[in-house]
Amino acid sequence: MMNWLKIIATLTMLSFFSNANAQGYCDSSGASEDDDGVITFTGPEGAIGDCAFAPDGYTIKIYKMALCTTAPSRPTTSDTYDVSSCVDVISSPDGQDINLAAGSEMVLTDVTRPANGSYSYGYILMANTFGIKVKKQFANTMHTWRDGASGNYCWTKDAAANTSDGDNSGWGLSTTLVECGGAGGTAGTYVETLDQFDVGEFTAGPISVTGGTLSADLITDADGLLVSASDTADRLFGVQTFSSPVLVTSDSSVFTVSFGVNQASSLWMTDQGGIDEYEVYAIGSGPFSTFMTVD
Repeated sequence: MMNWLKIIATLTMLSFFSNANAQGYCDSSGASEDDDGVITFTGPEGAIGDCAFAPDGYTIKIYKMALCTTAPSRPTTSDTYDVSSCVDVISSPDGQDINLAAGSEMVLTDVTRPANGSYSYGYILMANTFGIKVKKQFANTMHTWRDGASGNYCWTKDAAANTSDGDNSGWGLSTTLVECGGAGGTAGTYVETLDQFDVGEFTAGPISVTGGTLSADLITDADGLLVSASDTADRLFGVQTFSSPVLVTSDSSVFTVSFGVNQASSLWMTDQGGIDEYEVYAIGSGPFSTFMTVD
């Protein structure tokens, strides 16, 4: 199952292309996804391994994207990040909304040709909100949280919440952000604010992703510092180490940025009580990655 997004922008003497790989990624203990994209869960929810999959729509807002010759330093609660070795590829003070949905196409603005050189790192500065739209089929019977409708499909609703609403103390909202039922359900867009990676955790990684490793930090735009409490961040600072350096030369004519969104959504669920049946209260965000090539 392979889908692609193409984003096209024009640089001075250098064409800029972007593709998004939206193939699923769900193959771990107690979880698998077949070639048709149908997911099967087995066993208690707490024993099921990672299961992430590609959403139908995944909207982000990008403020900056840059290439770097040395690794940017990550922010702390007292020091901001250091990107002095980086050159901007995209710099958009007001942000650009990008929908990493398969088959869409858009033109980017505020784009600059990167200087000739070898770049082993990149960083992205973006809003910490994600618009997720997805409808997913399961071999299991899945139940809407709190004795709602059930069936072999679940889909996002038009709703909004923080990731901290679903911490270890249980689901903190009175309503769900997802519905489950039959094949006729229609997905809405769930807007998730990523205000923590886990309970009290505001940094993540480095973790392995398509094209290298990725680290991420939740910060504020006002001071660029790492936050120390939930519901306070308004930016996400991500650094990727590329598996292969990006080489830009005078002969370079095509610059491709690929977004890997195959791990960009996952279920928030709990055991329902029946064998291999689960109650679902949200479909939340997962990591996406970038990797760049120049021809």
